[in-house]
Amino acid sequence: MKKQPIFRRWHKLDNTANLFPVVANRQTTNVYRLTAILRDNVDPGLLQKALEQTLPYYAAFGVRLRHGLFWSYLEANDAVPVVRLEQDVPCRYLDPLETGRYLFRVLYFENRVHLETFHVLTDGTGAMRFLKAICYRYCQLAYPQQTDQEKRYGLEQAGNVEDCYLKFSRPAQKETYKEPSAFHIKGTRRLAGDVGVMTLLMPVDALKAACRAGDASIGEYLAALVLCGIREAHMPAGGSAKPINLFVPVNLRRIFGGDTSLNFFSGMSISQKFGPGPADFAAVLEQTKRQFHEKCTREAFERKLAYTARSEMNLFARITPLLVKNGILKLIYENSSRGSTTTLSNLGAVDVEPEFKPYFEGFRFLLPASPGEPVKCTACAFDGVLALNITTLLEKNPLIRYLVQHLVKAGVPITLESNGEEDEAL
Repeated sequence: MKKQPIFRRWHKLDNTANLFPVVANRQTTNVYRLTAILRDNVDPGLLQKALEQTLPYYAAFGVRLRHGLFWSYLEANDAVPVVRLEQDVPCRYLDPLETGRYLFRVLYFENRVHLETFHVLTDGTGAMRFLKAICYRYCQLAYPQQTDQEKRYGLEQAGNVEDCYLKFSRPAQKETYKEPSAFHIKGTRRLAGDVGVMTLLMPVDALKAACRAGDASIGEYLAALVLCGIREAHMPAGGSAKPINLFVPVNLRRIFGGDTSLNFFSGMSISQKFGPGPADFAAVLEQTKRQFHEKCTREAFERKLAYTARSEMNLFARITPLLVKNGILKLIYENSSRGSTTTLSNLGAVDVEPEFKPYFEGFRFLLPASPGEPVKCTACAFDGVLALNITTLLEKNPLIRYLVQHLVKAGVPITLESNGEEDEAL
């Protein structure tokens, strides 16, 4: 098959990506994992071919990170990426020396294909497109008699590296964004380099029925559930003067349009204070719905885009040396991280091409827990089953018990899946 050239030899980091190289380290990796669960065990040789034949189309992934005097940028990388057997904990630090300078890795284990991506490249939407394209090509190679060998799938936006943050920004009045200091989860930490993963699998129809009882969307319901779960599992009985601030990423493509393969997301903080006594889920759900309706709007995100674009286009910022910029960005990040308790990221329903659906069993999505957020939650759905994933750096995670008990009581049957360790909270 003729190799498709990279569309440009280099491109700038998008507006959001500038932060990730500055703050990434072995504790806060900013590497997330998407997993495709296939029907049959993976043939590593065919997966290697599928990766090599797909990567040249994806301008957002076929790059390495370079640093100039005033800015960092992404330059085309002609090295051959290598798929590897999964042997380490998920979402570990991505050392470019191990990956041929690529900012992603493709792993496999039995019938699972993992794509781990450094957030500087793209968000979950962009990475999911790349993972599906690799898997489509893999299926064509693995099942040549059952699949169309001529057509290439999943490449529609592969070459689009437009910075949609700048494209959709509009002038706006000056304002700042600062969340109040948040409640932070404490607990005995696991050994360095260890992470716990638990997945709650549930029928989407049953979850929707529970959501309808509260006149809520799935996103709103899960956000309220996590807020109450943290209160019950990790907060003192008397409550806290500090609120639980839940960061909820939002795919801006759905709000503004645009279809870049780079990052194009923002987020909103759903905040809830808890006093003495158990959490009142119904009351928290009402507050959560109100905040979703106020904060998840085009107008609210236009203001955020204007704020971030203004800082990038500022003449002083543009002529400031990269070393100084990075120091400022790190201080801003450390200050803002005090305002977040944890993250709930929901990719929503994952669709695959009808021709390939018989070869897929499911998808998973994991974010790395970090010292500042030792518990993180993610969700995605496929073929009528939602996977709610919790990653943790804590030895015990009683949040799982609350989530399971609440959902079962609400009529949502749960199947548990873990990374091989028995969760002592259950």
